[in-house]
Amino acid sequence: MQYDKIKKQPVQFLSITGLKLEDFNFLVPYFKAEWDDYNDHFTFTGKVRQRRTFTRKDTILPKMEDKLMFLLIYLKTNPLQEHHAASFGMTQSQANQLIHLLSSLLRKTLKKLGELPERNEHRVIHVLKSCDDLLIDGVERPIQRPQASDLQKACYSGKKNS
Repeated sequence: MQYDKIKKQPVQFLSITGLKLEDFNFLVPYFKAEWDDYNDHFTFTGKVRQRRTFTRKDTILPKMEDKLMFLLIYLKTNPLQEHHAASFGMTQSQANQLIHLLSSLLRKTLKKLGELPERNEHRVIHVLKSCDDLLIDGVERPIQRPQASDLQKACYSGKKNS
């Protein structure tokens, strides 16, 4: 599977990666900067690099777009690593190493762009105070229903059990 082939089909690209082509292309240079920073100092296995790096002719994922697409497809579809590796023409151990390396680089990239979910409640409250409009997309969680019938109505979500 290669980026150059799939980018010609935007609907399919969106369905397998979760990103539109414009968003993907926006993310690539930032992701490439993280990759270059890592690759200049460390080898693929995480050891300190002894000499300059270069791209080999037999590299499985030669382009940065292919690396990012590889990771996004894995994160979106959550396939078995063996299946994902076969889709990209590599072994399961290579896929495992790439997934771990690229996911840490993607996390750093998204953190620099300010796109990671906020985990600090005080920071969330501070950000919410500066917003006029707010839309929250959340998941309804089950709660213990109260015994009193008038309190049960306040906890009723409107959904019926099937």
